Amino acid sequence: MNRLASTFFAIAMSATSLGHEAFAAAQTGDDWEFAEDAARNLSVAAVRYDGGQAIIVQCSAGELKVALQGFPQRQGPSYRLRAERADGVTDVQTWDVAAGRTWFSAAPARDARFLRTGGALKLHSDDGQASPVSATFELPAEHGNIDRVLTACGYTLTNERDTLARAPMMLAVVSSDSGSTAGAPGRSMEVSCIVRRDVYRDCRVDHMMQGQTEASARREATRWNGKPALSGNATAYEGAVAYIYVPLLMVVRR
Repeated sequence: MNRLASTFFAIAMSATSLGHEAFAAAQTGDDWEFAEDAARNLSVAAVRYDGGQAIIVQCSAGELKVALQGFPQRQGPSYRLRAERADGVTDVQTWDVAAGRTWFSAAPARDARFLRTGGALKLHSDDGQASPVSATFELPAEHGNIDRVLTACGYTLTNERDTLARAPMMLAVVSSDSGSTAGAPGRSMEVSCIVRRDVYRDCRVDHMMQGQTEASARREATRWNGKPALSGNATAYEGAVAYIYVPLLMVVRR
């Protein structure tokens, strides 16, 4: 496991340990384990399993991460899983697998909201993925502690675009005097657009950066309207939602 993965997991697991002095930890009823450290602006919700796996949702200084811990290593940088909840809702999720046995969500807010339904969570490799993966986890019936983490990072608890198919991921990149800075899930301004005839339409702000004004956020979302979606297959992604992560440097310069 690389340093990023081990550090993330160590923080999350120490946070969910009732004996850790730096954290206030709690678990109410059939809910996710929860812990927070106000001094570090950190909150964590997690559920752990006997096989050594864990599902972790973390907000750290405004940055949201969702991780699957203890998954098998796969060739990266990304891997698609088809997820199915107990209520029958399905979604095709993209995970960053570069960290080895810890997989990180490429759309953490959407994937965290997907976990708010209790019961069986089935994860299977999507069509075309090498080295198939299959796992089933029982999620807690309650989701109040996931909601606390989402709220701490400034995300809504529901989003009607979560029901739409996902277009290929796109990271906005801006060139600056110090080089290129790429937006990243969980720590950028987030814009979602609907793909119509291979063009972005109905673009809107899903998440603002701390200190960003609503006016600047709207301007940034509006400028993506009419841009080519570059999906490579206009028919396949018609009506899908595309997530665009705009780096802070780009937002500030505008």
